[in-house]
Amino acid sequence: MNSLFFKIFLWFWLGIVVVSATLVTSAALIRSRSAEEERWRQKYQLTLDLRSQHEADSFERSGVAETSKYIGSLEQRDPMVNYLFDAEGHEALGRQVPARVSKIFASLSQAPPGQPYFFNQERIMAKRVVGPSGRPYLFVITFPPRPFLPHSMVQFLFQDVATEGILRVVVVILTAGIFCLWLARHITGPIGKLRVAAREITSGHLDARVDERVVNRHDELADLGSDFNRMAERISALVTAQRRLLADVSHELRSPLTRLNLALGLARQRTSPEALEHLDRIELETDRLNKLIGQLLNLARIESGVDLQQKQVFDLGALVQEVASDADYEARNRNCTVKFEPCFPCMVNGAPEMLRGAVENVVRNAVRHTDDGTMVQVSIEYGTNDMRHASIRVQDHGSGIPEEQLAELFIPFHRVADGIRKDPAGAGLGLAIAERAFKLHGGSVTAANAPQGGLVVTLELPVLDPDQPPLAE
Repeated sequence: MNSLFFKIFLWFWLGIVVVSATLVTSAALIRSRSAEEERWRQKYQLTLDLRSQHEADSFERSGVAETSKYIGSLEQRDPMVNYLFDAEGHEALGRQVPARVSKIFASLSQAPPGQPYFFNQERIMAKRVVGPSGRPYLFVITFPPRPFLPHSMVQFLFQDVATEGILRVVVVILTAGIFCLWLARHITGPIGKLRVAAREITSGHLDARVDERVVNRHDELADLGSDFNRMAERISALVTAQRRLLADVSHELRSPLTRLNLALGLARQRTSPEALEHLDRIELETDRLNKLIGQLLNLARIESGVDLQQKQVFDLGALVQEVASDADYEARNRNCTVKFEPCFPCMVNGAPEMLRGAVENVVRNAVRHTDDGTMVQVSIEYGTNDMRHASIRVQDHGSGIPEEQLAELFIPFHRVADGIRKDPAGAGLGLAIAERAFKLHGGSVTAANAPQGGLVVTLELPVLDPDQPPLAE
């Protein structure tokens, strides 16, 4: 119910339904009132004719006492009050007259006898009669106020609203539902396409654009789609230019470095032993620079997504075990070990070499920064709450990272401040390369400090359903 589509649909639909039901009910209520007034006239007109003449005759022949007694007996049976006015406007029986009845007498003072008058709003009937002596009288009957709503809602629905009214409401509900469904889809459809395009760009597909049908709508959503496409084109141009510059610069630096290494080899043959120390230093810095360029080229290659065209299904657990074995061999120089906890087969669909390089960067980074004589722990398992993801956990036992800098570990060329985990040979690209490689595969890389000390890097990757065979590429 949090969907904008359902919110728009339900609110528009309920609004139309409420308005339609109100109109139908109001029309039925007005019609019901008119019918009730007609029934009221027909039912009590004869009563008015009989009582008006009888009370005028009884008043002149029997007097006030007998007439009052007769009227009292009638009012005990019916919820009606009778009044009898003489020609001067006095109530003949001495009763207290309400203001609404006095107004009726004033309006009928010149009315001819024998004609009944009905006042629907006031619920009053009146008639002028002539007594046996020839004297004129005005007879008035007042009824209780009519209720605003019918006494029986069931009777009101099935008699006054009736099948025709209910059928109209049902037809309106269905028609309004279809219309509101189309309207909600018309409004939210472009938003869904914008959302899909945004997700595609977030996933690295910078050529994603909003559908032309959205841009051709000629409304505010079309303007939004056009602005989104322009933004996407600008981002694509900037990112492409950055990647091209990074790749070109890195590639162009390789040739001078190659020539420099050749020159170093020639210089070693013709120089004195005292200068060899300086040549060794130059060679060391050249190797570092060459390694940095290799990492830059690797980063540019990953961001371009070229290796994703070589996807295949393989066992992620076996790949991580190979990386851990190689790292364990290198860690022996510092009296350290890399322990891998074996796991069940974990099949993924991706570029093996790209993921191998990413995992290798994280494990080797842990080996460089763990304390001497300690162990780097590498494990792989399914996600705690999600069996569709594999989680690779790499933990060292070094000094850790300041909490405020954890989020910056995956920024290219970022170096931890204050000398913590200082690595003079590192360029700050290893974790950035790993993070981008896993993100291109729909995964993620996060880092956190372990409670007992050291850094824990967690790499998550979607895995194939073990119960279903992989789709053919």
